[in-house]
Amino acid sequence: MPEFPLCIDFYEGRLHIAEYKTRHQLDDDEYAIWLKDCLEVLQSYFSISEDAIYLKMRERHKGATQYEKVDQQKNVFQVKENGLIFLVNLSDYLDTGLFLDHRVLRKLVMEEAKGKHVLNLFAYTGSFSVYACAGGAFTTTTVDLSNTYLNWAKENFKANGFAIAKHQFIKSDVKEWIKQAPKRLYDIIVLDPPTLSKSKTTKTNFDVQVDHVELINNSLKHLQVDGVLYFSTNYRDFAFQQADIEASNITDITLESIPDDFRNKRIHYCWKIIKS
Repeated sequence: MPEFPLCIDFYEGRLHIAEYKTRHQLDDDEYAIWLKDCLEVLQSYFSISEDAIYLKMRERHKGATQYEKVDQQKNVFQVKENGLIFLVNLSDYLDTGLFLDHRVLRKLVMEEAKGKHVLNLFAYTGSFSVYACAGGAFTTTTVDLSNTYLNWAKENFKANGFAIAKHQFIKSDVKEWIKQAPKRLYDIIVLDPPTLSKSKTTKTNFDVQVDHVELINNSLKHLQVDGVLYFSTNYRDFAFQQADIEASNITDITLESIPDDFRNKRIHYCWKIIKS
């Protein structure tokens, strides 16, 4: 509903509410009353205490800052998804550690992973890697620029009782890492980049619209023939330049990759790309 610009997720008895900035016509006092009323309704509906509600303010298309810290509470707890355990933190970052809109795609990767080598790029907290491991992947390789999230990914592995000895966790700028000559070829690649990214530790900035063709084509060099690359983006105005992708078998699987309980069917876009 346009008059309620709230994204609400329910985690094991807790509410994570992200309010998107809009050009509302309320003054400060009216806005405070509106927000208070919204929170009271949600608290009553879900029968939870006030301290079980975590409210964030965010702006659209701020991919460069989506993982920055906003608090220091370290309120970390476990949630279950399809029988797997993940650590989430509802207080300290704009995002929680687990993107719920990708749970269908995560399950698909798990179902296809048995005996496979799986590469997870822009891996964040490694949820796709955990699913692949649960599905019997021979190896997983998890690549992200942040040590914080790579360590979080390792903790997710440990929470599920998975040994990490044969699984790699690589701290690197993905855009540069995939330009290297492949050291091994993978059977499945998951490529879910941010919309925008700026970092003092990278050589260049990242823009998914500008960079996605080069990013996908370089990723395909790391894929086995007949291997599968899943590419996804949550940039609302994204225009996929399919003709420039160096693969002949490309399928838009957006609708089937979005969970049924998501009213917003544009929460992300997703393509299945097979290397031939």
